[in-house]
Amino acid sequence: METGAAPIPAALPYFVAFSQLLGLTVVAVTGAWLGLYRGGVAWESALQFNVHPLCMVIGLVFLQGDALLVYRVFRNEAKRTTKVLHGLLHVFALVIALVGLVAVFDYHKKKGYADLYSLHSWCGILVFVLYFVQGRLQ
Repeated sequence: METGAAPIPAALPYFVAFSQLLGLTVVAVTGAWLGLYRGGVAWESALQFNVHPLCMVIGLVFLQGDALLVYRVFRNEAKRTTKVLHGLLHVFALVIALVGLVAVFDYHKKKGYADLYSLHSWCGILVFVLYFVQGRLQ
């Protein structure tokens, strides 16, 4: 019986490289869309709302995806190292997503808009709560 780590599938580095390229492309396209067509991002202006989609993409799509890949990519590293990296990426993802939530709620408050008035907002809150609860259960 072999005591070492399981062998890495031959195609894994290509899939990881593709996922990173795709993730960075999504972040870049979101940033370009916000910069070119929505006026950019800023906290103390009407552009505060634009912080929300950028933070959600960076946190809940890119960083969360990277956190999930840690155990596959670094399977030959020490378990403690991969756990710390996995946890840090999840914490960063959670903090960035929280900044996105604060941005949109603060924007609505400043403009006098109602919060949680659409299916999108309720689904988003559900995703954030489930993500947070999942982290608390581990």
